[in-house]
Amino acid sequence: SHVQENGIVINDRIIPSDVDPNNYSDILKFSNCTGCTVDNCAIHGGKEDCIDAVRGDLYTFKNSTLLPVHNGITIKGSIDGATLENITFGTHGKDCDIDIGQFDNYWYIGRAPTRNVVIKNVIADDDKPVVVRLWDATTPVIENSNVKVVKIPKFIWWPYFVFRAIQTRGFANVTKPVGAGEFIKTK
Repeated sequence: SHVQENGIVINDRIIPSDVDPNNYSDILKFSNCTGCTVDNCAIHGGKEDCIDAVRGDLYTFKNSTLLPVHNGITIKGSIDGATLENITFGTHGKDCDIDIGQFDNYWYIGRAPTRNVVIKNVIADDDKPVVVRLWDATTPVIENSNVKVVKIPKFIWWPYFVFRAIQTRGFANVTKPVGAGEFIKTK
């Protein structure tokens, strides 16, 4: 896990290298980071995501192979700028391959959507489309990729996000941002 770190570069690795990936929820987790890069890696999925990026901006995931169990990549929390380039999915996630703008505990009414995502040269080994699910997000720029975009309508995700914000932070805080260094326990 990387929290509030800038410029992290993870490259030329098989992740995890020495243990069963089922021992982990997320294999690589980034929270409120800037300018982080994952390059030329093979990432085996855990109980949740191969890569989970929450808040922050300017993430780059490239030249890598993902073998998800549930989700491949999740980009959420009002992230501004993420590039997924030259990614190959060796398997498809049971839940989804790429989730963009998915709920997190730091959502509040008025928060900017996840935005400025570029998906370039993203494919699956089995030639089936890579499923990209959009929640509270702008539509990504898609170039030379075999993807299927599924947009979750706002009338579905918005009430659930409000409910979860009230549940985790209380009704009085549903429109208030959460500070960068604050962590929320799920009730």
